[in-house]
This record gives sequence, structure tokens and C-alpha cells, in this order.
Amino acid sequence: MIRVVGFYRWKEGASFDHDYYRLEHMKLTRQVLEPHGLVRLESDRYLSARPPEDGDIVAASNAYFSTLEVAQQAMAATGALLMADVPNYTNLKPELGLCMVTTHE
Repeated sequence: MIRVVGFYRWKEGASFDHDYYRLEHMKLTRQVLEPHGLVRLESDRYLSARPPEDGDIVAASNAYFSTLEVAQQAMAATGALLMADVPNYTNLKPELGLCMVTTHE
């Protein structure tokens, strides 16, 4: 299993609309990635007892795919569309990473 992680690091002066991200952007993400092999989609809102500081991660998404090839093809096919939606909820630049997921049960 491959996980594509998209996360957002806080910087001074940034804004982030968590409701739009959770309700609208994740809906769009599911719609465009499912035809490209999306297995599971999660979004995270990071919590803290203090206001975010530069470098803190404030939100992330996890999109799961069966293989690296499927994940790469999905990202290539949908990346521009998903990136075009980013200004609707933040002025932060998303960072992406690919992970091989191993389950230990």
C-alpha cells in the first residue's frame, strides 16, 4: 500500500480554512482520485494548546493507493486540478510525500 501525504506547515501571516479543507477540498479530492485507484482518503487537523508557530504542521491529508505506479499516475492526472483549489482555503504551499505503508498486527 502507498500513502500520498499532503501537509501544510504554518508560517506567520498565513490563513487556513479548516472547514473548507475538510468539507469541500476533501470532497473534490475523493471525486477526482477515485477513478484513478484511490483506496482510502483521510484528512487531519493538527491540534495544539497554543497558536501555531512557524514550521508547525496544521493540516494533512492521506490518500492511499495499491501501488506506487497507481499513486504516481493519479498524482500526474489530478495534481493540477487539486492544486488549483488550494487558494480557496489557504495561502500556504502544500508539501507532498510518498510512503510505503506496512501494517504490524
